[in-house]
Amino acid sequence: MALFDNLFGKGKTFSDRMRYVEDFRIEESLDERGKMHRKAVYIGNWTVLRKTGSGALAKLIASAALAAAAAVLLVRTMLLTHASSGSLFVMIPLAAALFPALYLVMGAFSLPYRQKPMRRDRFMHGITRMQRSSVAVIAFAAVSLIVSFIYRAVVGDWMFFKEDRLFIALCIGVGICCAGVLILLGSLETEERPNGDFANS
Repeated sequence: MALFDNLFGKGKTFSDRMRYVEDFRIEESLDERGKMHRKAVYIGNWTVLRKTGSGALAKLIASAALAAAAAVLLVRTMLLTHASSGSLFVMIPLAAALFPALYLVMGAFSLPYRQKPMRRDRFMHGITRMQRSSVAVIAFAAVSLIVSFIYRAVVGDWMFFKEDRLFIALCIGVGICCAGVLILLGSLETEERPNGDFANS
């Protein structure tokens, strides 16, 4: 259930930091010279991993590795010449998948490897971003693969050479890597804690 809450629940969406402006309070203070300084102080809830340790760390590292593998396989798929690579209907979904694949890799850098409490924006830019990006990449890769078979049916070409088999394997590989990210991150149980518990984190 945690997976689906992160993907679709609580009104959380991809966004820039302004989406979380209500999680911050601006505090003003005067220095010794009488100059006014403003500082953003986080007042929102914190997200913590219920289970920490080497097991959780292994899942985080494995998720990052699978995200990188998915991006590499996707690029390799786009560069491959095969029977249906001349069809825009096959290549456009792959090109569109590059954007969520980029977000997938970016999210890997924001994962809580130190397993410390996460601000809501950091949680969204890490775990949730990777989950949603994985779903998008799987969807685009699946569309490209399905359309490649439709293209073959239309042109009547059912000859599968090495490159054609490799294209299918790569699309499936991308999907498997992203599914792995979803499974690993979805197995991490998280909960929100009041700001007062981690005011100095």
